[in-house]
Amino acid sequence: MMRNHVVIIGFGTKGKNIMEDLLRKKKKILIIDSDGDIPGLGSLQHSKCRLLLGNATDKTVLKKANVTHAEMVYILSGNDNTQIKACLEIYQLIKNSNRRKEDPLNCIMHLKRQEFMNTLKSHNLVQNVEDAFALRVFNVYESSARDLFEENPPDGIGIPANSNTVVQILIFGFGLAGEALALQTALTGHYANGKNPKVLIVDRMAEEKVHDFLERYPAFKNYCELEYITSEPDSPQLINQVIPYTDIPDTYTNIVLCYENKTQNLLLGLQLDNVNFKEHVNIFISTSDDVTFKSISQKVKPYGLSSKVCSHEAICSEFLDKKAIAFHNNYLEKRKKEDDFGKKDADVPWEELSQEYKDSNRKAADHIGVKMRAIACKIVETIDLGPEAKITPDELLMLAKLEHKRWNAERSLAGWTYSETRNDKSRETPDLTEWENLTKEIQEYDIDAVKCISEVLASVGLKAVYL
Repeated sequence: MMRNHVVIIGFGTKGKNIMEDLLRKKKKILIIDSDGDIPGLGSLQHSKCRLLLGNATDKTVLKKANVTHAEMVYILSGNDNTQIKACLEIYQLIKNSNRRKEDPLNCIMHLKRQEFMNTLKSHNLVQNVEDAFALRVFNVYESSARDLFEENPPDGIGIPANSNTVVQILIFGFGLAGEALALQTALTGHYANGKNPKVLIVDRMAEEKVHDFLERYPAFKNYCELEYITSEPDSPQLINQVIPYTDIPDTYTNIVLCYENKTQNLLLGLQLDNVNFKEHVNIFISTSDDVTFKSISQKVKPYGLSSKVCSHEAICSEFLDKKAIAFHNNYLEKRKKEDDFGKKDADVPWEELSQEYKDSNRKAADHIGVKMRAIACKIVETIDLGPEAKITPDELLMLAKLEHKRWNAERSLAGWTYSETRNDKSRETPDLTEWENLTKEIQEYDIDAVKCISEVLASVGLKAVYL
């Protein structure tokens, strides 16, 4: 009998965070979970929250949950195969209902595997905006990596063209969180001095996991130098094996502990806290929200807190995407002046934009800070008294070339390859090449992407100023 309610499938950590967020907004909530002995069941004793025990891949259970009349559905069961099956069942129910496209069911699904994300984002299920089913897929590991690099840039105060500095990421634990960090390094690690970042993987099954990762992302080695150490996380020799990597001159080193075992991360973080590292060594650990690091260490910082990257507010307000949305809005304003506006797939508002185009805007936005730091600038709020920085013609050309290198990484990691003719279905493009081989028209795209940075920043209350 529920109407305009929110259905949450899966009552793990993510489900609990989103439930608490929605209860504060006085939303009616229905939890679907197959486990009747789930921790925190007592927290569901709320006037606006109900529990339905059952399998969300069962159409009968979904009908009991009245998903066709829900305002929103979160699919958070934890198993990607189960998630996708449940999503398809919900889609069929909506398709066979009388729901109108003007009032679509907003379905938000978490997927663990990045390759599943890439496949689904280009599928008609996500791309189609003409039905009554609006699907958004997200990955908490990807969001955590993006947030970490945004708040704590691996390149420190920046790497100019004449610098010898190299960025180095030491990833302890090469599970899904570790893979997301490695990919974010390859996507954003394009610096003005042309030096690729270094990635060191530390894992008890490092060789097998790295081999599997490179099978799925063969282009990764074009953008990062990759090494690995096979070691147990509690090995007495581990710290001594790692220390030589932190003593390399002209290197910004970022150590990220992202084992699935949060206690393991904390214990290893405390060990690293006692090491007298040289300058430019930062330590981050993946942990639960209830650990207060300020009372433990000044050097070790938490990252990937689920309350920050996996709450209803964080997902729906798209706090990580403000600059990406501004990028797209800037594009639309310029396209509206063209005679053929409306002919291109990207000529639509952000809400109607395909996931693939959204992702492209996100990756371009994530690199703004790298570009500005490369020319000795920092990004501040517009109320800052410092004069806004102006990009010189020489800097513009340098940053445009850097933007094209970043775009090459974005495309090749998503499975695109070079071809003399473009074919979107087979993911082939003639633009996946060196700057010098591009047409003037394509070079202008990269130049425009740099020119509009000041406008993009201003639209979200920011500006670039000189250091």
